[in-house]
Amino acid sequence: MTQQTPPAASRLQRILSYIVAALVAVSLACIAAILIGTALGGFAAQGSGEGLWPTVFLLPYLALPIAFVLIIVLLIVSARKRSQEAKAAKEAATGKGKR
Repeated sequence: MTQQTPPAASRLQRILSYIVAALVAVSLACIAAILIGTALGGFAAQGSGEGLWPTVFLLPYLALPIAFVLIIVLLIVSARKRSQEAKAAKEAATGKGKR
């Protein structure tokens, strides 16, 4: 029985994966900072609009939807690559490949 190795991910797929992971990680860190700041009683200072807190509040609102859209793009790119590979394998198996 032969063992098939999965095809390597393309550069675009790796980049999209890393961007999605970074956006989600930063968003979760911001959410944790908001929760911890609120638990420590600094909620009034957080909502004042001064310093870094407005960015901490806004980042999850922007980054999570962007990460979701990039996941959909990654799925589409992966599906297109698999489709092209399956089509090439089918042509090679039937002998209709390029000569």
